[in-house]
Amino acid sequence: MRSDIINDVLSVEDRAQEIIRDAEHTARDVISDAQSAANELIRSSIKEERERLRAQLEQAETEARTEVEEYEESLNISSNLSKDTLEAIAHSIVEQVCKTDFDAFLENK
Repeated sequence: MRSDIINDVLSVEDRAQEIIRDAEHTARDVISDAQSAANELIRSSIKEERERLRAQLEQAETEARTEVEEYEESLNISSNLSKDTLEAIAHSIVEQVCKTDFDAFLENK
């Protein structure tokens, strides 16, 4: 009778160890799957963020290029002015300079 009880106890103990091994194996699989899913989610998020930032960079570069072109065009406005307009501007500058009292200005220095 005692050997039957001992055999039953050992059998239950073996079964318990088998259940524990199965549970550990299942837990490892679940953790591994969770890590894989998390890694994929992170990769996906990083890819989306890179694409969003790349689009912003391209838009900023396009806007900067447009601003530079507009600025360069504004610098070339004098080439678009007629001869009469340029002469009127030059005459106006000469009049303003003639009105200035440079001698008084130089004496104060």
